[in-house]
Amino acid sequence: MSANAEARQRAAALLDEGHVFAFGLSEREHGADVYSTDMILTPDGHGGYTATGGKYYIGNGNVAGMVSVFGRRADVEGPEGYVFFAVDSRHEKFELVQNVVASQMFVSEFNLHEYPVTGADICTPGRRRSARR
Repeated sequence: MSANAEARQRAAALLDEGHVFAFGLSEREHGADVYSTDMILTPDGHGGYTATGGKYYIGNGNVAGMVSVFGRRADVEGPEGYVFFAVDSRHEKFELVQNVVASQMFVSEFNLHEYPVTGADICTPGRRRSARR
């Protein structure tokens, strides 16, 4: 659903390979309160960002070929600073913390530690504007 063609192509290729996906929105301290997200994207000085923070109660977060993560940019205030970006659960800067449910299914808690984010990873930058006003 992203306007980012490169991210859509990556997602389609992963689906063709049989991968599953995850959606990282909830946080341990804030639940799904998007206005209080602690997932922060900090400019890296080279046109990209590093993402740091954690997500909690995320289905498939332990095996997803792509995880769509919600966060906010440190350099932009208000709704324009919120962003969805794609990460790989196999990346070295992705830390799988634990399974948060006591059953066979895996519902993960994960942290990103200065995970590199480029323009190719940004799925939805800022607030989407409606075509109708």
